[in-house]
Amino acid sequence: MFDKVFIIAEASSNHNGNLETALELVRSAKKSGADAIKFQDYTLGSLFSPPHYERTMKIKNSKWQADIKRLEFRPDWHPAVSHEAQKHGIVYFSTPFSIEAVDRLDPFVPFYKISSGDITFFPLLEKVGEKGKGVFISTGASRIDEIDRAVSILQGFNLPFICVMHCIMLYPAPSRLLNLNFIDRLKERYGMPVGFSDHSLGPEAAPIAVAKGVRAMEKHFTLDNRQEGADHNSSADPGEFAELVRRVRSAESMLGPTERRLPAREKEERVYARRGIYTTVPIEQGEEITYKNVTFLRPNISIGAERIGDLLNKPVNRAVEPHVPLDPTVFDEKEIEKKP
Repeated sequence: MFDKVFIIAEASSNHNGNLETALELVRSAKKSGADAIKFQDYTLGSLFSPPHYERTMKIKNSKWQADIKRLEFRPDWHPAVSHEAQKHGIVYFSTPFSIEAVDRLDPFVPFYKISSGDITFFPLLEKVGEKGKGVFISTGASRIDEIDRAVSILQGFNLPFICVMHCIMLYPAPSRLLNLNFIDRLKERYGMPVGFSDHSLGPEAAPIAVAKGVRAMEKHFTLDNRQEGADHNSSADPGEFAELVRRVRSAESMLGPTERRLPAREKEERVYARRGIYTTVPIEQGEEITYKNVTFLRPNISIGAERIGDLLNKPVNRAVEPHVPLDPTVFDEKEIEKKP
């Protein structure tokens, strides 16, 4: 699954409370190059204490409650959205925001996502862990000890994978606050796949995160980021998301494997770019090789310059013409031969 960067289109509540829009988001995410599309499973009652939320956030108008209810992902949508995703060859999964949502999602998703805000909601982590599926866990606004505790809880279950998602819990997140170097610490500390939940605007951060070694990339996704709503204006539209995918795949291609591999064309260049050993004057039979009767020139079509230490003071077994590549057959020792 993580052989290449796993790219997630985070549709969140950008379905606008409409099933047909949710299905179009699935189709559009696939066309834009995403490997998966993710929604969010929450209800007003399972996520908020409205009076205390309003007091804390100094909200004067309770209209937001109706907006939350309107943007809930309806339980009866799961079969249709899952089927649409399967039909178009894209993975569908979701973020549960309640214990009940974990069970609700179980028949339809291959893995789960834990939001940054729920990294300390230990009963939810345990419920997800009990399902035995892979988990993406976001780490926005979290201290390292809080990430440690959440990862430790999930490690108590036999899960196929835990992917720790570096995240800045700002919408949008300013470029100067992305802290992409922290990806290195997450990789070293946990020894498991690390991803990047990118809340910045534009695709610029994505290839940097790929260069840092992330194995998953998440970006908020909408059909039109000019729409009103909580997530639309910080989301990528299909064209912007496709550009992010292009940059991620391009960065992967540039990085290549961790071990040094010589492509066929580069092997050919070794011949033309490296120096071979050439004679500068006629060499008589029995005469020894010295720096006075050889030089080092391109192309290397016989014995490479790196072999000079093996040949110095070795006699030739027959006369050799000047200005020709030194050939292994003019020496009696079998170990003197052309090496690539």
